[in-house]
Amino acid sequence: MPRITSKSKLGKYLIKKGYTQTEIVRVTNIARRTVSRIYNDSNYIPSGSTIKKLMSILKKIDPKNKIDDFFNF
Repeated sequence: MPRITSKSKLGKYLIKKGYTQTEIVRVTNIARRTVSRIYNDSNYIPSGSTIKKLMSILKKIDPKNKIDDFFNF
C-alpha cells in the first residue's frame, strides 16, 4: 500500500482556490473516495476518465493548467 502524504499538489491547489472535496464530487461525479485520494495521496494517479473530468474543472479555473502540473507520470 502506498504511503499517503499530507496533501497532493492538486489537493493543495484546489484548497487554495477554495474548492472542497464535496464540491469536486458534485461537479465531476467522481466517487468521494477517489476525490479524497486525489486531494491527499501525492502518489495516486487516477484513471484517464477521471483525469479528463478533473481537467474540465481545472481549465475553467485557469486555462493554462496542465495535468503535468498536478501528477507525476
